[in-house]
Amino acid sequence: MLGQSENTLLINALFAAASEGGAAGWVRFLERLCAASHAEAAAVRLLASEGEGASWQLGKIALPETERLRAMRLDRVYSQIDLPGEPDWPTPLRVLKVAAGTAGQVVLMIARSGREFRAAEALPLSNLAPHLGQALSIRAALGIERSRAAMAERSAAALGAGWVALSATGAVIAHDPQVAAGLDATERLRLRHGARPEFADPEAALAFRQALAALAAGESAPRPVEMAGEPPVHLRLTQGKWQGAPAVIGHLRALPKAQDLPLGRIAGDLDLSRSEARLAVLLCDGASLREAAERLGWTLETARSTSKQIYARAGVSGQTGLLRRMLGSALWLG
Repeated sequence: MLGQSENTLLINALFAAASEGGAAGWVRFLERLCAASHAEAAAVRLLASEGEGASWQLGKIALPETERLRAMRLDRVYSQIDLPGEPDWPTPLRVLKVAAGTAGQVVLMIARSGREFRAAEALPLSNLAPHLGQALSIRAALGIERSRAAMAERSAAALGAGWVALSATGAVIAHDPQVAAGLDATERLRLRHGARPEFADPEAALAFRQALAALAAGESAPRPVEMAGEPPVHLRLTQGKWQGAPAVIGHLRALPKAQDLPLGRIAGDLDLSRSEARLAVLLCDGASLREAAERLGWTLETARSTSKQIYARAGVSGQTGLLRRMLGSALWLG
């Protein structure tokens, strides 16, 4: 019979698997379940309302098909001779199915090829019955939150936005790893946990210390810290919270370049030809009309004539209007 501590460890392994994003936690849970029940194989299978649900299996013994599992009643441990459908399953098996909220239904199975399971060996499934549905509901909720966070992260990255949480003394508590990696690659800013941000530009380092001192004195932070180089990077510090505790929050923005966008997307969104889109890209990235003409190998008159066509098609007045239209649009997303 399972001891209380062993049963607790099994339940803990279940919730740990549900909380992790990958398959490794489920493998560890099934290994513990096999050890507790003396099984050779075990599996967890989600029965989604539509399509195939996720599944994790340990061992090579065949397990029942989805149709037989769907016909089972909830909250009952089945043996191989009790399974719905014909014929009886040929090897020793124990199966439990429970409701899992929005995740649908979840089935937990243990199997082996030798002797029949004793009652004490099948007890882990019964002990897990009150927790299995809850664990898979937690997994579903965390999956939704992870998907939302990933979408928000991709959108922020496309706009060149990021964040860093700092202590009152300026030490890094946490940061957006994607933006930090990009800045690290430019060698303009390094973010390391437990240390102050390292600026390659001495003027940026001084501006950071001044902004931090102003916040500590209860004043509004001065202008954003500007880091030299391309693309322009700005860091604005504000008072805020991290995990409920007071912290200094740094909002980072590395202005993205239009030249990094797919040319076809720019042409399609602004109703331009590809040659017009190439000129729009250069103007958006700050080139003058003369500089753009030189880079494209055009005459200044050709660039001027084409720019007028761009402004008319985009419904704007001049280069400033084009900049506002492009920088404020959804071009950067998707």
